[in-house]
Amino acid sequence: MGKMSISLDEQSRAWITGQTEDAETYVNALVHQDQLRKAAEAELRDLLENARNSGVTNRTPQQIMMDVQAELKLSGRV
Repeated sequence: MGKMSISLDEQSRAWITGQTEDAETYVNALVHQDQLRKAAEAELRDLLENARNSGVTNRTPQQIMMDVQAELKLSGRV
């Protein structure tokens, strides 16, 4: 694993020290959480973009649910 040195202000250093005795593991966990959050945000943006681009339907919510349930049954997921 590569090494990286960072400078923290006193308040940040005190916070990390108060959270854990292993600052390296704590910072690694924060980086991992940030990566997961950003990946989830990107996925949500893609889903929203796809939804915007899909247009408007005349089907009722009940019709949509029936179609989804039928599709799930056909695919064997229900």
